Amino acid sequence: MTESAILYDSSKCSACKGCQIQCKQWNMLPSPLAKNEYEFTGSYQSMADLNGDTRILMEFREKDTDNGIEWAFSRRACFHCSEPACMEVCPVGAISQLENGTVKLDSTKCIGCKYCTAACPFDVPKYRENFGVSNKCTMCDDRVAQGREPACVKTCPAHAMTFGPRDEMLSIAKARVAELKAEGFDKAELYGETEMGGMHSLFVAKYGLEAHGLIRDPKKSDIISLIQLAKPLAGIGVAAVVGGLGLSFLTGIGYKRDALPDDAPTSDVAKEEE
Repeated sequence: MTESAILYDSSKCSACKGCQIQCKQWNMLPSPLAKNEYEFTGSYQSMADLNGDTRILMEFREKDTDNGIEWAFSRRACFHCSEPACMEVCPVGAISQLENGTVKLDSTKCIGCKYCTAACPFDVPKYRENFGVSNKCTMCDDRVAQGREPACVKTCPAHAMTFGPRDEMLSIAKARVAELKAEGFDKAELYGETEMGGMHSLFVAKYGLEAHGLIRDPKKSDIISLIQLAKPLAGIGVAAVVGGLGLSFLTGIGYKRDALPDDAPTSDVAKEEE
């Protein structure tokens, strides 16, 4: 199967947040309904960071220049790395990589250990308090399987997001970076071609990586080594719980408690009182 990718072009983005809304609608993710539920961030940004109920967030960064305010918008979501640290540390196999490069998190298998969040250099998987599992973008693998675009891409009115074969998206991105440089944006660059083995969520950074809050040359977290040591223990713990429940069930088969006579003492205290 051909590898796929989402290409986000920050130079075309208007930060309308339509992608955020459509992501929540398609994936049935809740939002606070109470007035002023979100704490003011001092920015037009919806919230400070991703959370368990939010898989994509449009980030706002502004800088005063001689020509006015310079807006550096960013699409914050899972990058779907070719070498996903989150999958490497998951002790129960809840995170897998599909043939097209999508890194999928199966919440039905997740045990909420949060290893994925600790290992991800971008701090993307987030814990859902009400469900006890982690959550992140799945690149709408259910839509893609039907030949449709991810919900965020489909709804973008500025066509700042494109979806298709990864090779094609890379070619389009490189051409766009060249155009931006020719227009005077000399810091413009592409993010995702080689980082973390190559990403399936590519980013055209109009003002350069740092201006858009992107990590230059990201590395897998040092905590991975520690988690790798703990994984067998976590697996043993899960197996022990399951095994214990199974043993309790088996030993309980056919067991019937003898009825106690009405005057039988029910505790040591009762015996002492006799």
